Amino acid sequence: MHDPEIHRVNSVVSLPSVGFSASNPALYWLTLALLNYSHKDGQTAFLALPSGTAAPQQLIDVMPGIVFQADGDAGWSMRYLSAGCYALTGYQPEELLNPDYPTSYNTITHAADLPRVLTKIQQAVDLDQAYEVEYRIHTRSGEEKWVWEKGSPIVDGQGQVNGIEGFITDITPLKQSEAALRQAEQALKAREDLLELVLDSIPQPLFWKDSQGRYLGCNQAFATAMGLSSPAEIVGSTDTALPYLNVEEAAYRTARDRLVMTQGIADLQAIEPQTYPDGHQGWVDCSRLPMRDADGTVIGVLCTFEDVTAEVASQQALQRREQTLATLAEIQRLLLAWQWDWQEPSILSIFAALGELAGASRVYYYELQGSQGAPLFLRQRVEWSAPGIGPTAGDPLFQTLPLDPIFTDWHTQLRQQQTINQLESDFSDLQRQLLSSPPSNVKSILLLPLILQNRLQGVMGFSNCVAPRPWAEADIDLLQVVTADLALALERRQTELSLKQAELKYRSMFENAVEGMFQSTPEGQYLTVNPMLARLYGYESPQDLMHTLVDINQQLYVQPGRRQEFTELIQAGGAVLGFESEVYRKDGAVVWIAESARAIYDDRNQLIGYEGTVEDITDRKRGEAAILRRDRLLQGVAEASQCLLTTTDMHQAIPQVLARLGDAATADRAYVYTHHPHSLTGEPAMTLRYEWTTPTTTPGIDQPHWQDQSYRALGLERWLTLLQQGQSICALTRHMPSAEQEVLLRDNILSILMVPIFIDGHLWGYIGFDACQQEWEWSASDESILVAVAASLGAALKRQQTEAQMCYQVYHDALTGLPNRTFFDQHLPQAIARTSQNEQMLAVIFLDLDHFKTINDTLSHAVGDLLLQQVTQRISAALRVEDIVARWGGDEFTLILPNLATASDAAKVARRIADQLTPPFLLQNHELHVTASLGIALFPQDGQDMTTLLQNADAAMYRAKQQGRNNYQFYTQSLSTEAAQRLKLETYLHHALGRDEFVLYYQPQVNVVSGVVVQMEALLRWQHPTLGLVAPNQFIPLAEENGLIVPIGEWVMRTACTQVMAWHRTGLPLVNLAVNLSARQLQHPNLVNVVTAVLNETGLPPTYLELEITETAAMADMAASIERLRDLRQLGVKISMDDFGTGYSCLSHLKQFPLDGIKIDRAFVKDLTHSSVDQAMVNAIIAMAKGLSLNLVAEGVETADQTLCLYELGCTEMQGYLFGYPQPAAKAVPYLQASHGQRWRLE
Repeated sequence: MHDPEIHRVNSVVSLPSVGFSASNPALYWLTLALLNYSHKDGQTAFLALPSGTAAPQQLIDVMPGIVFQADGDAGWSMRYLSAGCYALTGYQPEELLNPDYPTSYNTITHAADLPRVLTKIQQAVDLDQAYEVEYRIHTRSGEEKWVWEKGSPIVDGQGQVNGIEGFITDITPLKQSEAALRQAEQALKAREDLLELVLDSIPQPLFWKDSQGRYLGCNQAFATAMGLSSPAEIVGSTDTALPYLNVEEAAYRTARDRLVMTQGIADLQAIEPQTYPDGHQGWVDCSRLPMRDADGTVIGVLCTFEDVTAEVASQQALQRREQTLATLAEIQRLLLAWQWDWQEPSILSIFAALGELAGASRVYYYELQGSQGAPLFLRQRVEWSAPGIGPTAGDPLFQTLPLDPIFTDWHTQLRQQQTINQLESDFSDLQRQLLSSPPSNVKSILLLPLILQNRLQGVMGFSNCVAPRPWAEADIDLLQVVTADLALALERRQTELSLKQAELKYRSMFENAVEGMFQSTPEGQYLTVNPMLARLYGYESPQDLMHTLVDINQQLYVQPGRRQEFTELIQAGGAVLGFESEVYRKDGAVVWIAESARAIYDDRNQLIGYEGTVEDITDRKRGEAAILRRDRLLQGVAEASQCLLTTTDMHQAIPQVLARLGDAATADRAYVYTHHPHSLTGEPAMTLRYEWTTPTTTPGIDQPHWQDQSYRALGLERWLTLLQQGQSICALTRHMPSAEQEVLLRDNILSILMVPIFIDGHLWGYIGFDACQQEWEWSASDESILVAVAASLGAALKRQQTEAQMCYQVYHDALTGLPNRTFFDQHLPQAIARTSQNEQMLAVIFLDLDHFKTINDTLSHAVGDLLLQQVTQRISAALRVEDIVARWGGDEFTLILPNLATASDAAKVARRIADQLTPPFLLQNHELHVTASLGIALFPQDGQDMTTLLQNADAAMYRAKQQGRNNYQFYTQSLSTEAAQRLKLETYLHHALGRDEFVLYYQPQVNVVSGVVVQMEALLRWQHPTLGLVAPNQFIPLAEENGLIVPIGEWVMRTACTQVMAWHRTGLPLVNLAVNLSARQLQHPNLVNVVTAVLNETGLPPTYLELEITETAAMADMAASIERLRDLRQLGVKISMDDFGTGYSCLSHLKQFPLDGIKIDRAFVKDLTHSSVDQAMVNAIIAMAKGLSLNLVAEGVETADQTLCLYELGCTEMQGYLFGYPQPAAKAVPYLQASHGQRWRLE
């Protein structure tokens, strides 16, 4: 038996369509019999059929093809044709066998083929051999078919050939395949010719080497790039033999080639350095692919490269741009936190970031200053210097720079909003002298005008102190529009897209061989696919793919209409390139593909299918989507940061921020929760404060489970722990603990991303995104962007808190919390305007606490502060709701009482205030009684404006003090006269000392036992030329207030000491002198030096001088007072405490003072003879003085009864009108004469 002949075309295996197989035994044996026909014993092989088979004729009739017998005539006319004749030719056998019928088998044989067929048969007969021949026939329908005929001679018993017999079958498909093969071979030859042409036409260099690294060939582009005239010149060379490659580059290339050939794996898109024949350095994108022979053995390497120097530079620029965006984001964050101090760390960080961004050695800002008509100059506000670059900030020369004449031309350009970008060589001589020498050392400079409201306000400068490098326009543009994040992001995105498109084009040209390939029918069924396509679609093999995916239209594309669009494009243009679609893999996953295909037509130009390639572009699509999403997010962050930076009201800004971020992040919900104590339990809780949702998402802000809910109650303690630690929460809901899942699924939240918001290190709340429509895995980029927004939001909230606190501090008193003078000044005019419209009455009250200074100075400022706070509470309790009380300053308060019907309404409020202040204040074991003096001015009768009303209320308050304090007074016209008189008196007082208007009076202090004057006290009087003798209680308080008491007190001491020495020089006994020290004098740091100088100038022995101080003055600054009094004691001067018992000192304080004596105040002496309380007080003071070994003097003694009572209590030294009135120096001499003193001796 002979095996059927196998024909191979393009690796596609096909058999002649004879229609038989071993599964049909009868047909199988019959075919063999026909194909191996012999004439043994004159019988045909039909008789050799196996037993048990069907009749031969039946088998012959069902065979596809023709079993025939022909006569031995010249034309070998057919005498038998089997029933298969009809299927093959369209004629019934009898039609071709009937000699009367015009058509015979020879007539349907192609005329061009018939002679060849007859010749072939004759040759076989002559040799007594079987024959095979192929030829064409015409069927009844006119169709031309190719048939294969195999036959052999019929030999009779005498060895004569009397005919032939055999088998004819249809081989038209086989011939079509052979024709296609020939066309393919011709196309292959054309392609080889075309390939050589294409290779030389391809602009990218290509070359290939053998396994030893020797060049086998290259295209013209490579030869040209390597400086060769033709590709043949490099054949046989190696990389080490190329003179322009250094040893390192040659070794690197050899190693890369060897690695590809050893591993048999392509090395694609390797970016490598390239030295060109002309010596310049560049970068190339090199891909190496292993070359294999027919057995698959690697025999060399195919390489291609493309100069990507520009792309590398672009990529480096892109990286720098991304770094720039990060720097800009950091700058925005720092700007949000800037507190407008040029020297604070945040602004210095901004300048450092700008310096690094611009590659500058020094960055600085100069502010344009100078009043109108005066020369303009630049004042340096801030400067940053790179490491190793000396600053100019400490050099006075660079703190203020005059514009003229050094920078006149620059000033003109900057005013015209032009940029200064110059090298050192461009400087004028004056500019070079200033800028190019130490410490500046400027090699090049960039100056950008800072324009506000179309006026030049300052100059931002960048200096390069290392090399004279001008700034590129791109850098200048970036520095000019440092806040233009969106433009930079878009520019960066366009660059990335261009790079990706170039990369796609490169892969399409050189990697087609590893792409998916297919042939399909027009109806949408694959005819053949390669393994890569099967792997791309997730199938185990091409057969698995074609067996499963039987309808491309319905099974492959996510959008079924895409297949129709694809085929329509092909039919319209003949081919389509890069048709992108989403398709299903076998496992149901969706991937992106790009299809390139062409239509296949038969010889009659009928569409018979499509063939093409498929590329998996899922990663690219994801990358594009990621880039688009990242850019959208960056744009959202920039807009959000701008909103936070420019909007002061966070209640308005935060919803806008959430809307921008939520839309940019394609989130279903964006929100901000606040962290706070629970309203009932105080435990940590959260509240949904702000929210943005898509139209299809149900808002959660009205849901009770997100309002004032403790973390514990919701089972979200883990959230609290993570957020307080500064960690983000990012997860799919189904991966979270069950308790958290239950809470989130209430609002159909499928995934979350939450980032904490901190203010001053404390958790304020958190910002987050939710996905509610489908699961979404938030990326690290999403998280980092949200972290940046959270930081910006925290800074903005901190800024708002700070601004609110600053605003509160501007309008409120820090100690009492009351509105301050600024607040009062703003609200009083408004209250006056409202009162004027309502035709009502308004009162302004000026309140001053009586003797507060004494308490504050004596018991410490801390006690005074506590007292003011409690006084504030009591005053506020006495007011109506609409009344306003403000702290004016010190112990002074001002009040606005609107909506008054009569003046008595204001009086009622004043009385309530007095009543509130009546109960004692208990502070630090002190029981204090405080009263107030109030002055009331009414609108409109006492003034039409704020200034007048305040002045008149102040005048009324002074009248209340003059009336004994602890009362209120309404303003009257006469008070303005008194105020004017006080002002006039203060003016005169400033000139009194220079005009010698002050005089001293002297009053004796007497020992009533001896009658001797023991001391003279110097008392100040003012003899004004027009006012006459001004009482001390009128001008001394004024002198205390304005500080004139210090020079006046020095004059008193010097004059008194001089007078005592003058008396002594006339023969009078040297008498002790008492001089009063005011509180201002005691607090003056130069007091000891003044006393020393006076004693030295006058010659008075220090032991004869006694300085009298009050309790209030001593307690004002006790530590300083004690130190100064001790220094005076070391001089020999005696110290006495005047008006003892009227202040707030205690024994623990008193014993610390270096005192020599005390004086009993006249208040205790006045009613001494009939007041047991005063007697007890004086007795206690005397006992205390004796216990402390202090000298004791009682002042204000006016009667003999007072003298006797004091004497009996133990006091022997006294002073008062009983012993002598104060007299000028001339009239005081008798007090010092011995005979005069006898009158004062107590008998």
